[in-house]
Amino acid sequence: MQEKSLKNSQTLRQQEIKSNLNYFHPVVRNGWVIKFSIYKNTGILLIFTSKYTGQTIIRYCDSEDGAVDYINIVIEKDATVHQDHREF
Repeated sequence: MQEKSLKNSQTLRQQEIKSNLNYFHPVVRNGWVIKFSIYKNTGILLIFTSKYTGQTIIRYCDSEDGAVDYINIVIEKDATVHQDHREF
């Protein structure tokens, strides 16, 4: 009984997340594949993947301006070389 209740709770949570999530088609800039999504219009999740090395960088931003600034920082980096995450 408790297991069924847990599954129902998880299903409801997944439905709630899906209904409040906006995501966009990936964009490629300077060898970086950029995916981004917005949850409840409160935050932006950025995911960058290098087409050449497979390196993935994930960043959460509180504002659109912060997201744009971070995108500009990453796409200026060489996508053919593995980047040190401490530089970001």
